[in-house]
Amino acid sequence: MKIEIRKISLEPKKFNLNLKDIDFDININGSICKLINGLIKIESNLIGKINVICDISGDEYTQNIDRALTLFANNGIWKNNDVDDYCDVIEFFDSFINLDSIFISEIESIKLEYHIK
Repeated sequence: MKIEIRKISLEPKKFNLNLKDIDFDININGSICKLINGLIKIESNLIGKINVICDISGDEYTQNIDRALTLFANNGIWKNNDVDDYCDVIEFFDSFINLDSIFISEIESIKLEYHIK
């Protein structure tokens, strides 16, 4: 799902994505809005199943996932004046936010975490 950044308002808009692949089946419910400083805030819940590898045995198994996730994005380079806030911002350069690519990347990050059966 691609969203043009100029169409995102201060009022949160709800979205729902269902991402399926060989390794995962995740339903994502959330909202997206623009903050006063121009950043885009994405609040979401990831619910579903993901295939991961046990770091002890090396066996692949299916793990249930139910995780809240808050992300920030910006159109262009984010110049952070306050080091404590918004230190991890996803930057886009084509005036569109691609929610599918953001969440697939987050799912891949979850797969790389330490997992035990």
